Amino acid sequence: MTASPANSLPPSDSGVAATRWLAAGSLLALIVLCLAWELVLAPVRPGGSWLAIKALPLCIPLAGILKNRMYTYRWVSLVIWLY
Repeated sequence: MTASPANSLPPSDSGVAATRWLAAGSLLALIVLCLAWELVLAPVRPGGSWLAIKALPLCIPLAGILKNRMYTYRWVSLVIWLY
């Protein structure tokens, strides 16, 4: 039996990896959008507002998403609805 290289994934695993990267990218994009919205795009006050701190809770699950922890995926999918 020959060992396969670590880089080659079966087709089903490559699809899972792609969706994991998509989830991490989407979370990062939401963080950037929250910051840009409150600081540049539509600030409550000229020059930005303190409402930009609403992006901080999204930074907490980022480590779990990048480590592919399934529990983090589950609860983040519920928290995202608040944004």
